[in-house]
Amino acid sequence: MDLLKRVHQPLENFLCENRDMSHQPRTDFEPQASLTLDSPVFVIGPLRSGSTLLRLLLDHHPNIHMFGEFEGAVSQARGDQWPDLEDYWRFVKTDRQTGAMHLQINHALDYPALIEDFLRQLYLRNPQPVIGASIHSRVDLLPRLWPNARYIHLYRDPRDVARSCIGMGWVGNVYEGAKIWCEFERRRELLRSREQPGKAIGVSYEKLVENPVKELSRLCEFLSQPFEAGMLQLERDTTYSCPSKKYAEQWKSKLSKREIRWIELQAAEQMLVQGYQPVVENSDPLTLKEKIAIKIQNRVYRVSYNIKKWGFILWIQHVLSRRTGVRQWIEYVKHKTNTIDRSLLK
Repeated sequence: MDLLKRVHQPLENFLCENRDMSHQPRTDFEPQASLTLDSPVFVIGPLRSGSTLLRLLLDHHPNIHMFGEFEGAVSQARGDQWPDLEDYWRFVKTDRQTGAMHLQINHALDYPALIEDFLRQLYLRNPQPVIGASIHSRVDLLPRLWPNARYIHLYRDPRDVARSCIGMGWVGNVYEGAKIWCEFERRRELLRSREQPGKAIGVSYEKLVENPVKELSRLCEFLSQPFEAGMLQLERDTTYSCPSKKYAEQWKSKLSKREIRWIELQAAEQMLVQGYQPVVENSDPLTLKEKIAIKIQNRVYRVSYNIKKWGFILWIQHVLSRRTGVRQWIEYVKHKTNTIDRSLLK
């Protein structure tokens, strides 16, 4: 109860101060808007696949506006059902990525119309012939919102993806990191079965960083835009640098044979489809001892990571608020963790 008393006053202050700070969108709607918004472009790839790098490269084209990650468009779906609207309105206000867009919520709209209205608002802030974003979650649902959407499928070796997920604190080992890659690839297969013909193109992270001019030229042609050399000048206004092949295939020097085996046990079949060759011959399933050790190590790492990032008091509030289900406490804690997470973004 002492903990509840300690957060009671800050929580009340937060609720009083957290007014609607939505930016007012422009009211003019240019003639090109209808065509542009009917066929947005989505960079589709697993988390840690290089999607932010590719999105920034495209956004540096003068005719392309890649406004960020648009996970909130589909991430809250439950199965094949769109979320409850009131729950979703609260999500928009508390989610770090979606909330940072300062979108106005039209409470008269149903879910698909609301998401389309969000895209319209984002378009009006920087109207260009091409608008798009990156998405990593429920990509299989995008055709239900935009039947004519275009997709840039980004691929990356799961051995690098799984390793990179550890550094973000999402998982504690590459076995759990490989699950993230595999789950996304299942969603991608569903999306591929629902895409309109001629509306998708693929690019591998490895080829992108090895020859960015060639790969970006292909993507620009797909988007009916000329290649612009300025697309590679990321250093001028971002924390990213020009693509370099030194970031590809790092798993070869940074993963042990045991870790490679953990990944390939789950991903080998799909790796072959995408042109990535498994290298470990031992395909014996994990022993019970290995499974238990992986699970415990993953849990301990994630807890330790979050305590180090947020501090123990905020972490315990995060845990208890979710267990009690007190909505205002959850929103207060979410606001605090979002602030910290945002400060750590590259």
